[in-house]
Amino acid sequence: MIVKGDISGLEEMEKQIEDAYFNKLIEIGRDAVRFAQNNGSYKNHTFNLRNAPGFCIVRGGKVVHVEVGDDGGHPEAKKNTENLLIYSEHPQDGLYLADGMFYASFVESKGYDVLRNAILYAGRQVNKKIFK
Repeated sequence: MIVKGDISGLEEMEKQIEDAYFNKLIEIGRDAVRFAQNNGSYKNHTFNLRNAPGFCIVRGGKVVHVEVGDDGGHPEAKKNTENLLIYSEHPQDGLYLADGMFYASFVESKGYDVLRNAILYAGRQVNKKIFK
C-alpha cells in the first residue's frame, strides 16, 4: 500500500515539540532548586550550601542552559555549581541537578537532605508534567 501525503512542516512541528519539552525541563529544574533551598534539613551556617543548588539542561549532547539558585551574595557557591554542571559528564540529554559545594555529599552522607529530595521531587514533576 502506498500512501501519499504532504509532510512539509513536520520538521518544524518536531522542533516545537522538542522546544516545549526542554522548556518544561527548565521549569522543573527551577522548581527543584527552590525545593532544595527551602527543604534542606541541615543547619545553615554560611548559606553557601543553601545557595549552591543548580541545574543544567543538556540537549543534543551539549549544555544549553545553566541556572544556580544563588541569592547574589555567594559567588563561590554559584561558580562551583556552574563548573560542576558545565564540565561534568552528561551521558544523556535531559535535566541534571547539582550542588557544587565540596562538602554537600559529606552532609548528605550524615543523613541530612541537601539535594536528594529535590532530585526525587524533580522526577515526580517530570512524570506529572511531561509523561502524564
